[in-house]
Amino acid sequence: MTQSRLPTDLDHDMPLPPRQFGWYITFWHIVYLGGLALILGLTLWEARAALGWREAALTVLVLGQVALYLWNFIFNYRWPLPNWRLAVYFLGSIALWLVEWWLTDGFGWVGMAYLGQMFGMLPPIAAVPGTLVIFTLIVGIGRDFDFSVLTTGEFIGPLMGWASASVFYLFVYYVTRVSSQRGVLVQELRAAQAALEAAREHDAELAALRERERLARDLHDSLGHALVAISVQLEAIQRLYRVDPDRAAEQVDALKGVTRAAMDELRRSLAGLRAPGLGDRPLPDALRTLAVDTGQRTGLNVTCRIADGAARLTPAVAETLWRVAQESLTNIERHAAARNVDIHLEVASAAAVLRVRDDGRGLPPAAALSPDSRQALPGHYGLHGLRERLEGLGGQLTLTNTNGLTVEARVPLI
Repeated sequence: MTQSRLPTDLDHDMPLPPRQFGWYITFWHIVYLGGLALILGLTLWEARAALGWREAALTVLVLGQVALYLWNFIFNYRWPLPNWRLAVYFLGSIALWLVEWWLTDGFGWVGMAYLGQMFGMLPPIAAVPGTLVIFTLIVGIGRDFDFSVLTTGEFIGPLMGWASASVFYLFVYYVTRVSSQRGVLVQELRAAQAALEAAREHDAELAALRERERLARDLHDSLGHALVAISVQLEAIQRLYRVDPDRAAEQVDALKGVTRAAMDELRRSLAGLRAPGLGDRPLPDALRTLAVDTGQRTGLNVTCRIADGAARLTPAVAETLWRVAQESLTNIERHAAARNVDIHLEVASAAAVLRVRDDGRGLPPAAALSPDSRQALPGHYGLHGLRERLEGLGGQLTLTNTNGLTVEARVPLI
């Protein structure tokens, strides 16, 4: 996976990616290359009557500068440039420029171009001393490095110009650096948002698959077994009617009970399938409604206690806790033979904890109660899916089999 990083002075990542300033950079390409061609052309024109080795050397030197420039910034363009390429370019180009200046004074101005290029391509740790060297060369070569002949004004004026340019460069560098860092952070946030959306879609698909698996298991364990029992009893009734009609009639009555129980189980499965998710409802309201509906439908005494702050939980956490409460009440209704149920939601700074307690028969002793167990509990396949959902949020599901069953879902809050 590719990871983005912020610019640093150590690796010379510059704050302004060139692709965002194409026209600006193209303009300076034209200025530099066109300036070299113009100076060379004027020099050759002035000496057209007596072209010699000096003009040939100047032509070769300028072509060398152009080749270095094209090699770095046109044909093999990367940003930021590696340190070794910058070193080769500036050392080579400045050396060529000094020879050109020695051959003719017309190339002295090219040093100003290197001042601008250093400010534009190097970080402060290299640009400030590098431009100071160029400034010293410009001032010194014109006077054969005899600085004693300089007046205060002749020295202070160019020095102030260099200092002002350096201060302006540092200001622009750090302002644009902050802007670039913010741009990188925005890109990372957008990537994280896209990843969250993809994870949410994946989670929704996974929840649908788990719901299908749960429904298939429920239908197999309830309706499938009931149909097998009905088929067997019908065969028995068919044989009994010939020899013992009264006993056959009793078997028909028992068969009616099995059929009604299977129909009730099917209705409960379909009701669970149609049960809506949390959606846009606040979690406290949804839990209270679930408690009231369950109590009215089953005759259970369901109490619901919800701490302040539950309405501010993130959608992912709220949906997961809602599913825990829903699945717990469904299992209590089907298997627990309980009379009382207590739903308690606590919200602290570190975690949200939902506990669903009942006073029923609890789980069988052989059932896996370890929070780390991956085994689906018999008759409680939904709890296995809830455990995986909670672990996806960094939480855990704990089952306590004392005086009934306590289902505890703990989700850390960030």
